[in-house]
Amino acid sequence: MTIRHHGALTPAAQLQQGLWGTDPQGWAELAEPHNQPLFEALLDATATRSGTRLLDIGCGSGLLMSLAAGRGAAVAGVDVSPGLLTVAATRLPAADLWLADMQQLPFPDAAFDSVTAVNAVQFAAEPRIALAEAARVCRPGGLVGLAAFAEPDRVQSTAVHLAMAALSPPEREAEHAPYALSSPGGLEAALTGAGLLVAAKGEVECVWRYQTAADAVRALIGSAGGTRAVQDAGQPAVRAAIETALIPFTDPADGTIAMHNVFRWVTARRPGPQEATG
Repeated sequence: MTIRHHGALTPAAQLQQGLWGTDPQGWAELAEPHNQPLFEALLDATATRSGTRLLDIGCGSGLLMSLAAGRGAAVAGVDVSPGLLTVAATRLPAADLWLADMQQLPFPDAAFDSVTAVNAVQFAAEPRIALAEAARVCRPGGLVGLAAFAEPDRVQSTAVHLAMAALSPPEREAEHAPYALSSPGGLEAALTGAGLLVAAKGEVECVWRYQTAADAVRALIGSAGGTRAVQDAGQPAVRAAIETALIPFTDPADGTIAMHNVFRWVTARRPGPQEATG
């Protein structure tokens, strides 16, 4: 189980490193699995199958890579969180895992058939540079797939995000902006800005279900938004804010919680040398 390191992190990546992975096992068990339908849709859209060389940017604790490996792909992952990468390495001992900045990927040109990034690129210091790197390491004709939340009013967990964000001062708002690419056309514009040709797009609803309020709080407080709020207001205040925000999504009969969140995904092809990107 080896996690390699590459270069220095940008200040923005260092900031994200401090926000993600405070409870990596809780994230892997209680948060990441809810997004499996989105991961499967993106793997379908990038034609991931046996022999595919796939890179997942912002790979977290590795579920998307595990699903890709289950299809026969050779997988690599990049993240800034040592804790999340350690979980990923335990799941996937053969994966090529790197602690690295997405704006400076540790791979040669055209090293992968497909590159994925789920809720990741918007946290780069310069998303344009991160996507240019994703395009660089994707082979001509290969696909780059992005996914992010849809508009906030189509994402029920926005209520929790806002409750946690209210506990931090306004000057920290830019440190965690999960909806930065959520406007209609936002993902497409980001991909075409990197010289890629949009190939397909779609939406997926992921239901974040929790058996208990304690499970929900653990999952959500371990997110970047939860970590930031704890840094600013302390854990008791954040727990109380999350519990209050979850009330509308709680079944009074059994205490289970369900939040329906819509995600967008877009794939784009790296053009060949004779193709114009328009």
